[in-house]
Amino acid sequence: MAATRDEAPVSKRRRRWLGVSGLLVIAAVGLLWWAWDWNWFRPLVEARLSAALGRPVTIDRVELHPGRMTVLSLFGVTAGDTPGFQEEKSARIGRVIVSFDAETWLRTRRVVLPSIEIDHPNLEFEQNASGKSNWDLSGSPSSAPPEIGNLQIHDGTVHVHMDKERANATVTISTQGETLVIGGNGSYAGQPIAVRATGGAILALRKAGEPYPIDLQLDNGPTRITLKGHIDDPLALKGADVNLVLSGPDMALLLPLTGIATPQTPPYNIGGHLDFQNRHVRFTGINGRVGSSDLSGDIEVDPSGERPTLTANLLSHRVDMQDLGGFIGSTPGRTTTPGQSPSQVEEVKRAEADPKLLPTRSISIPKVLTADVHLTYRGEKILGKDVPFDAITAKLDIDAGRIRVSQLRLAIDRGALSGSIDLKPDGKEFDADANLTADNVDISRLLASAGLGSGRGVLDGTAQLRGKGSSMSTILAHGDGGIRAVMPMGGDINSLLVDLSGVEVGPALLAAIGLPNKEAIQCMVLDFALQQGVLASRTLEIDTTDHLISGGGRIDLSRELVEMTVRTDPKHFTIGKLATPIVISGPFKHLQFAPDKELLIRGGVAAGLGVLFPPAALLPTIQFGVGDKSPCAERKGP
Repeated sequence: MAATRDEAPVSKRRRRWLGVSGLLVIAAVGLLWWAWDWNWFRPLVEARLSAALGRPVTIDRVELHPGRMTVLSLFGVTAGDTPGFQEEKSARIGRVIVSFDAETWLRTRRVVLPSIEIDHPNLEFEQNASGKSNWDLSGSPSSAPPEIGNLQIHDGTVHVHMDKERANATVTISTQGETLVIGGNGSYAGQPIAVRATGGAILALRKAGEPYPIDLQLDNGPTRITLKGHIDDPLALKGADVNLVLSGPDMALLLPLTGIATPQTPPYNIGGHLDFQNRHVRFTGINGRVGSSDLSGDIEVDPSGERPTLTANLLSHRVDMQDLGGFIGSTPGRTTTPGQSPSQVEEVKRAEADPKLLPTRSISIPKVLTADVHLTYRGEKILGKDVPFDAITAKLDIDAGRIRVSQLRLAIDRGALSGSIDLKPDGKEFDADANLTADNVDISRLLASAGLGSGRGVLDGTAQLRGKGSSMSTILAHGDGGIRAVMPMGGDINSLLVDLSGVEVGPALLAAIGLPNKEAIQCMVLDFALQQGVLASRTLEIDTTDHLISGGGRIDLSRELVEMTVRTDPKHFTIGKLATPIVISGPFKHLQFAPDKELLIRGGVAAGLGVLFPPAALLPTIQFGVGDKSPCAERKGP
């Protein structure tokens, strides 16, 4: 009983101390709860983010609401820039709210973030002239990326500055429910740029097999690109179903946007289907217009090599050859080409007024090196009465800057002008080697296009050129080779061309003496040697039924000057023509046909004697002929 009495005070004391301890614990917890500040963990959060991003990160304030669904709020988040860039801060964010599924993490150790909300992000993206950018993250990658349910961005702004691309733009980014909305303005490649785009949820970009919608319009200067459709796996560039439309005044302006150089063109508007397969970009079902020409076909780009490779198969049902002028360095289009801007019309007018005929625009080797190209082109019908050709086919290959045109064929009725051109880069110039063949070419088409009347017969011929230069003009100005053409099967030529190399006394007299409207050609041979840009005649002879036309001279391709003399001699006794050679001279664009002045004066004096002595007046116009023999008739084809 005594022991029991002793134990009673102990139990009371124990209960008292337990009560006091509990009160102290409760007070301590209450005091800790009252004094607790989650900002004590701010250095830890800053360190983890700095390691992940590879740059210093600071946070103004941290808030945490623990529970089964823990909510972490970060205020005033700032990421420092990498060394060597102008901006001190690469990112500033007003607030980030992250929901964390704590229960799932405790059970499975999976990081699940049901939602992330970002308010007022302000990002500075900069790339210097050497290509180094401040958005290259060098931090430690996470072992496993978190599972994010929803990402919302409110009033985001991205400033983009890229020296190499001459880009300076401000882009706004925000989400409206499940829709991503992007807008931007600034400059790119020296031209104003504006972009308006909508897409699906940002996180849907990571879901392969789930179509991601896209609707984009981009204006870069006068160039406009529109995209509308969806992409199955945008990050892997797979499964696109997108309609693409390109329009603008000149395809050459697409270079900064596509990275692939295109010759200068007239205004264009083309559309088609854009797709990605095996990391290749495919633009198929193309349909549209370039200048006055229609254009259809398919284009595929492989960006995986040292240079992107473009493979294209294009077709024009009706093509204006002036629209293709950019491929040879001339100004494309006409003043009447639809869609031409006032500045383009003025450029065409200046080109037409330029005394030079041969294209002088240099081929840019750096632009040629932007991509390898394999292009097959076919124009089914060539427009224009001033062009003798009916159709065109060609294959263009560019490999490491080397330009080769093969399978070139310009159809002329049943004949064709065909050949190949090879341009090998050497420094800032090209070594050129060209070979052309004329086969069964209808002479009437050539005469009609040159405004010299009509005729009948076909020409065969060859032309070779070896030269060096940066443009068609300079290559021809330093070229060597030759041109040779024959009319092997005969034909006829109207009296206009015959009389061009003789001096008419008068149509009435010609009619009286019965000069025929057409004369049969028994043979024609043209043979010129090209040396250092000068074409010198070796043979120039046309043998008709009643006349022998012969001549010679030189054509200076460097100065674009012609100095030729052509003489017509009758084969038989003739009255009615002065035996006066015709001088063809002047620049290519303004050739002049005139009789030899010295011989004409002699003939005029002799004719004047006829006023006093009538029989003498006939002497200058009486030719006894050269006979029927002509070396032309014995020449073989080229």
